[in-house]
Amino acid sequence: MFKQILLAALMTFGLFSQASAAAKGPYELVADTTQELVKVIEEARSYVDKDPERFTSEVRRIMDDVVDFQSFARGIMGKYGSRGYYESLKTDAERAQFRERVIRFTDSFKDGLINTYSKGLLGFNGNRIEVLPLEDDVDLSGNVGVRQDIYGERAKPYQLVYSVRKDSNGMWKLRNVIIEGVNLGRIFSSQFNAALKQYDGDVDKVIDNWIVVPKEVMEKAAE
Repeated sequence: MFKQILLAALMTFGLFSQASAAAKGPYELVADTTQELVKVIEEARSYVDKDPERFTSEVRRIMDDVVDFQSFARGIMGKYGSRGYYESLKTDAERAQFRERVIRFTDSFKDGLINTYSKGLLGFNGNRIEVLPLEDDVDLSGNVGVRQDIYGERAKPYQLVYSVRKDSNGMWKLRNVIIEGVNLGRIFSSQFNAALKQYDGDVDKVIDNWIVVPKEVMEKAAE
């Protein structure tokens, strides 16, 4: 069941629309998207066997618009993606290298995430999903957590919390997700740090050899 919960989270990543992002608040955005994802999955079942690339392309197109991949990726990179580290660099060449690394890692992270999980999105089997309203005094000036409960074979629902935040253009965008207390951003950060040790601190090798952590690792972390 956890695999289905993970896939549902990633599907919600991919099904926000730019138009609604500008007009709706965090709760409305997640709630409306939850309804839309069921429709998209059902439509994909009619063509995905013959044209799987169409589905992957749709996921990519929509996610490009609504997930703040660069912010997500820079958080995973830790110090090597931070503003403080960038401002500490002394030369234009070092700063150019920093920017190039951020762009390369963002592209690699996004491609890996989309390509790995788009193939498994149809594993969602129509479980009941409920999005909980925000509290009246929630602060909308920073990160906002929107809780989603997914009901399965156990009495207690699986709990997901989506972290959304307005970007510089005032658009609500997804930055992270916590599944049953497991922070996916932290999992990816741990993977990045482990790779740094493996490659003796060579950031370029980490980026060149990056692969999205297998679903099995996330599932084990949530046990």
